[in-house]
Amino acid sequence: MKLVQTLLLFIFFFTSILAQDSGLKSKVKGIWYSETDEIPAFQWEAQWIWLQEKMDADVMLARRTFSLSEVPQKAQVRITASSQYQLFVNGEYVCRGPARSAPHHQSFDILDITSMLRTGKNTLAVRVHYQEGKRSYHHNGRAGLLTQLDIKSNVQELSIITDSNWKVSPALSWDNEAPNINRFQQVVCDRVDFRKHIQDWYKSDFDDVEWANAKPLMRKAGWPAPQKNARANALTPPWTQLVPRDVPYLIESEEPAINLIQAEQIDSETNIPFKSINISLQKDKSITKSIKNYLKGYKSLVISASEDAKAWFLLFDFGELINGMPMLDIEGAAGTKIEILCAPFVVDHQFTHKVVDSDFRDQIILSGERDSWEATYFKPTRYLGILIQNKREPVKIHGIGLRKLAYPFERKGHIHSSDAPWVAQYMKATAKTIQACTTDGYTDNYRERRQYAQTGYYAALGNYWIFGDISLQRRYLVQVAQEQQANGLMPAYAPLARDDFMVILDSNCLWIRSLRNYLLYSGDFETVKRLIPAARKLMELLHSYTNTIGLLDNPPYAYWMDHTQNDRRGANFCLNGHYLGALEDFAEILNWLNEVGQEKFHKRTYLLRKSLNTELWDEENGLFSDAWIDGKTSNQFSEHANAMALAMNVATPTQAESIAGILLQDDQHNFIKRESGITMVTPAMSYFFHKGLCNYGYVDESFDLFKAKFDKMLQPNTNGTLWEEWWLDGTGRSGTFQGGRTRSDAQTESAFPPALFAEYLLGVRVIKPGFKEVEIIRSPSKLKHIEGEIPSPEGMLLVRWIFDTNGGGELKVTVPGKMHVKIDLENLNISEEKQLFVNGKAIDIAQSDDSYYELSKGSYTISF
Repeated sequence: MKLVQTLLLFIFFFTSILAQDSGLKSKVKGIWYSETDEIPAFQWEAQWIWLQEKMDADVMLARRTFSLSEVPQKAQVRITASSQYQLFVNGEYVCRGPARSAPHHQSFDILDITSMLRTGKNTLAVRVHYQEGKRSYHHNGRAGLLTQLDIKSNVQELSIITDSNWKVSPALSWDNEAPNINRFQQVVCDRVDFRKHIQDWYKSDFDDVEWANAKPLMRKAGWPAPQKNARANALTPPWTQLVPRDVPYLIESEEPAINLIQAEQIDSETNIPFKSINISLQKDKSITKSIKNYLKGYKSLVISASEDAKAWFLLFDFGELINGMPMLDIEGAAGTKIEILCAPFVVDHQFTHKVVDSDFRDQIILSGERDSWEATYFKPTRYLGILIQNKREPVKIHGIGLRKLAYPFERKGHIHSSDAPWVAQYMKATAKTIQACTTDGYTDNYRERRQYAQTGYYAALGNYWIFGDISLQRRYLVQVAQEQQANGLMPAYAPLARDDFMVILDSNCLWIRSLRNYLLYSGDFETVKRLIPAARKLMELLHSYTNTIGLLDNPPYAYWMDHTQNDRRGANFCLNGHYLGALEDFAEILNWLNEVGQEKFHKRTYLLRKSLNTELWDEENGLFSDAWIDGKTSNQFSEHANAMALAMNVATPTQAESIAGILLQDDQHNFIKRESGITMVTPAMSYFFHKGLCNYGYVDESFDLFKAKFDKMLQPNTNGTLWEEWWLDGTGRSGTFQGGRTRSDAQTESAFPPALFAEYLLGVRVIKPGFKEVEIIRSPSKLKHIEGEIPSPEGMLLVRWIFDTNGGGELKVTVPGKMHVKIDLENLNISEEKQLFVNGKAIDIAQSDDSYYELSKGSYTISF
């Protein structure tokens, strides 16, 4: 036993040497593992625990008190929970977690809390909320907490583990009927009655003698049942594998609400809680005076008693979208109801806490004393509204704000042009969009919060060029693969929220494409090699849905593409375009890994491209049809099909000229249908639309059209993020406007602009995994100046173009690390003397057959 304890302590005291760390509060370090870190074999003594069965509650409060004879040299706590924990050490809040995961690969956090422990009495306190309805493969979810604190000092070594020695209690103030925020996840809005609240339960001096002992959780699935003398442990269904955190810890910070834009009494019968509230910008004089002293820190914000059938409505504007948990320090009569309402944006001066399928509305009831509240889960908030129904006596607000929750992105990449300032504006908008939609995973938007497979593909198109982060992309690829079915089918999103294996076939294709891009931009061969078996199974499954000419034809599962209508009968062009991309990309992955089977996928690629070109081209209309149905082309046409034909190089030059002529027409449209009847893409498919046009040389025309569509998203009255749809109050599926708002004003499928800017304006294309080889090609754009700083695993690649009026110019390049850069000479427009000047030295290329000039590490000025 002593040997086991020694080994356990050895592993944990050297964990931080092998891993990454994130700085948290009070000098706490959060330890996590990147793609290059060696993960040690963790030894667990802790047991999963929960409340006794008679205590029916979704929220558990848990405490463990222990004594230390001296301040420890090292103290690391491993902690996880189903579904969310909030950790306190000696009365001080530390953080919340774990990172999103399914119980079959349960993520746990590792926190170095050495600085928070002291000689004598110490207390760990944890609040856990369980999200009802979770599934883990064939197992039902379970509520639970797992914690192990390993301590080393000069005089003692010990482990504090979750077991029956922990004291637990239901959170009596919590309403188990708290509603879900949306239908996509089990995160909930708060319903808290402070009249039942257990005050100071997390502090060291709290007396928990009346609390029950925790119940260790035994296996309750399978036959035969555990023996009576069996011991609970860290692995029990549904938690069948424990995985150390593999993404950085989220940054938590308090953001006070200081910009009060409205404070007035409204009709409580008609406006609470379901209808929108008009933003009048009116402020009651008494509150205007009180808020000045409140903001100076002199006094509390006093809200006088409301009139009959009225309620006070206070509205704060943070000026930008923030993901955060609303916080309120408030004092009022017992039984006073407070509604805390959040909105990411407003439309037509109407405030509402509802976005399609989502409701950002918390509710608390005051105790009569001073109550401090913080929401359990974050809300996307620019506008924070407080509804106060206080007919009897005034309410005092001592503090109001958000606990901001943010992924620790670091802005590294920039692309900008002095004669096209909109390029930098869209780089910034993309960064804000990704930040708005990302916490511990790339999610499609802040309302659904799902880590969709296609979301990771599009988000990375922005991320690689702006942040250079690869942890999120690796995690999403792995988590989707963990949910793969035996036949190779992957879910549309992961980890799964419930018993709903949602299938979107284009998401499956984009998972393959994401795998290729991940290897290209990260150079992480090991992760990709581990995922190759899953990728092979998926590719063979997709092949089984093809017909004799290589087209995916009447597949058994749904596919999305984007929000608009498309002819989905038979063999759909757009879906087959995604499949064509998956075939090409998988063959390239196999080539990079020196794996067998490349030729088979090359043949499938050739057949599919040929069939799309010959079978779906409509000569009369000069466009590709939406679908091929029983040997005949559909009479429906869309930007989707024709964008994909260009983006995937299906179209011949003659076909491309015809398509571009139609797509670039300045005709009448409503963002749903063109005047000609062609269905238009939404922002989600716009990447392929603009990439396709650029592919065939229509670069300036493509970006002019891009700006014409997207510029309204960056107007001064917006959040400066890229939207889910072309409107904030309508849908491209039907063109219906709902009088309020719908969708999201930040969508990662719209985060693609940096990838287009890098390839078609800056001329940078990554050729080999890990940025080991990069090609730089002169863009056909008319821009006279464009430059960029590009993050890579090798360091920052710097590229700057300046063109003169005669077609010549100067290219400056700084090549980092072991990167190899190839300058394309064919499009460089070299002078008649066939000379380049590199760092002032003439280079004669007239006798050379090489089409590239190659550069290694260093800084270069190339004149031509």
